[in-house]
Amino acid sequence: MEIRSLTFNDIPIVQKLARVIWEEHYIQIISQEQIDYMLELFYSKEKIQSEIENGFFWGILYFNKKPMGYLACEIQKEKAFLSKIYLKKECRGKGFGKLLLEKAIEIAQNNHKDKLYLNVNKFNSNSILFYERNGFTKIEEGIFEIGNGYVMDDFIYELKV
Repeated sequence: MEIRSLTFNDIPIVQKLARVIWEEHYIQIISQEQIDYMLELFYSKEKIQSEIENGFFWGILYFNKKPMGYLACEIQKEKAFLSKIYLKKECRGKGFGKLLLEKAIEIAQNNHKDKLYLNVNKFNSNSILFYERNGFTKIEEGIFEIGNGYVMDDFIYELKV
């Protein structure tokens, strides 16, 4: 098991992983139309390239040489933002998520940030449980417009690192 930094050539791997993971996980929470919209919005080649060029850390988790998950973190002025942490269904509950989270914490600490925060859909109960079990505390909630008539109805969680 290893986490490799994403290169521009790896973007199609993340796009494919995102499609699989989102369709197996989010279909119970949001519509297929919103999934398609959000995948295009957040996972276009141009968007990921721009994030990498602007200092985001993107990593792919490999297990038995197969891509099984990914994460993206942004170092902001006051704290670190865990933008994305996703795993294929078959890897959940086996410590892979903890490994990705530990990588995000390491990134925050290496950049002298003492807090890591994230947004999570209010109805994403399994992910909420994961974050709470790993020390995150809910600090606020909000509804964020993302265009095309869609919103993200999220809790915001924070971890002191």
